[in-house]
Amino acid sequence: MCIGVALIFGFTNIPMSPAQAETTTDEITWLPCGPIECGKIFVPVTKGLSTSERIQISLYRRKATSGSSPRTLLLLPDREYSPDTRTLTEKALLTFGTAITQFNVISVTPRGAIDAVMPAGSETNIGTLAMADDVDAVREALHLKKVSIIGWGSGATTAAALIMQNPTRVQAAVLDTPIDPSTSLVKQAPQHIAATKLGVETAMRWCASHLACPMNANVAKGLDLLKTRIRLERVDPAITFEAVARAATRTIVEGHTQELFTAITAANNKDSQPLVALIGTAPTAAQAYGRCADVSRADAKKIARAHAAVKPYKFTIGSEAALYAFCADITESARPLGSLKPAALAKSARVLVNIARGDQVTAPSVVRAMAKKMKWTYAPVYANRHLVVGYDNATTVAALKFLAN
Repeated sequence: MCIGVALIFGFTNIPMSPAQAETTTDEITWLPCGPIECGKIFVPVTKGLSTSERIQISLYRRKATSGSSPRTLLLLPDREYSPDTRTLTEKALLTFGTAITQFNVISVTPRGAIDAVMPAGSETNIGTLAMADDVDAVREALHLKKVSIIGWGSGATTAAALIMQNPTRVQAAVLDTPIDPSTSLVKQAPQHIAATKLGVETAMRWCASHLACPMNANVAKGLDLLKTRIRLERVDPAITFEAVARAATRTIVEGHTQELFTAITAANNKDSQPLVALIGTAPTAAQAYGRCADVSRADAKKIARAHAAVKPYKFTIGSEAALYAFCADITESARPLGSLKPAALAKSARVLVNIARGDQVTAPSVVRAMAKKMKWTYAPVYANRHLVVGYDNATTVAALKFLAN
């Protein structure tokens, strides 16, 4: 069973009325904005550097309405797939149910988003370890010894990095589909590629076994027909093999497999517009900043080469080869992942790790290995999509119970 949740991708900044009164908690200024409060905190671009410029990180808070001594729960969104920070807070009751009312909920915007803009010249300084520093700065500004955390995707990886380095600062955490910040991303890449291939095969099996899929009669033949039409230029010029991979990201990854096959069927029948609408824009260097901030140029080249070498099974999912290729022209990462050494106490931290068994973006094997290494609770979910907390009802209920204990 899935929970209905408003998915607004990307990060937006909604203006706040100047007529509303401000309240200040030391470093954080809170301003009422609709049903929640909006705040901001200033952090250095580079922690520990006295001459570093400072950036504004936007925060969105919903105060607890039940319980006698509510804990503070930080929500860390994924850059690409989860709702934006403001939506996470505004829709918290809808997404998580009434159990969320026992927490003071604060969503933390990742650096580099539209409401956490980086200064000119430091746009690429948005790596996981820097964001972990930002989250800890929020905790300090709130004058709390410990906070609880829910993180999704890149936000979950940020939380994992924070816990590995400073486990005593986190009460409990739910990590939805993190990658392992203490393991080389080059070593993880083949497993992620395998997960993508399995995702394609699973989607095809779904189509072949469901009458609702318009390509049900022969899905492989339908996909081959699309390839032929692309090669013979009998579809819209925007439809390329790379574009179909982007359309798969916007459908299969979000659990809407039928939408992709319906659009492909229309393209085969001389109506390219449904598929063109799913394609989106080609990858840009700016979209690669987060990836490039977590790997060295040499490792980024290896990862890009590994993805580019894949021979698609009918089609593939995502644009990783193109995105990592941009790293060659982006500032070298100062703090790549892989060299982080977890503190001994991190293995006794209260952490619940979730992932869909059929995740097409992040390999469950990577997540499972990290949870086992860290002795964290691992709870995979029988689903074929990316991200599960806030989407799958049973998983979401279990996550809130874990944090409340």
